[in-house]
Amino acid sequence: MGLKFFHFVRSFAILYLMLFLGDWIVRLVPVGIPGSICGLLLLFFGLTTHIIRVEWIFLSANLLIRYMAVLFVPVSVGIIKYSDLLISQANALLIPNIISTCLTLVLIGFLADYLFSLNSFARLRRKIIKKRNALNKGDMA
Repeated sequence: MGLKFFHFVRSFAILYLMLFLGDWIVRLVPVGIPGSICGLLLLFFGLTTHIIRVEWIFLSANLLIRYMAVLFVPVSVGIIKYSDLLISQANALLIPNIISTCLTLVLIGFLADYLFSLNSFARLRRKIIKKRNALNKGDMA
């Protein structure tokens, strides 16, 4: 029981440390992202570089994910409480979101098409045929 409690406290301490580091970085360097997001990015980089092991944060992360729906209740109540304000500002909220989403989809589509054309089979086939022709000309000479 004592060891599990230690692991639980350690996992919450690591998560809160990342949160506080993110807040501290945002206060130190004024960037346009919240401190919690910066802390989440620090946690992500710590996990991907294996500085932080998944086992170290598993218990608290599992607990937070299990009760995540309960954590969204205040947000839902806020949306219901200020629904008249949201409806009155719908143009200012929806139009930029719709335009940016469509623009992102179009740009990602063009980028994907370009990247696919770089690695397409037709391009590789032409490259192989060109090599074969060059080798055949080299053999004939």
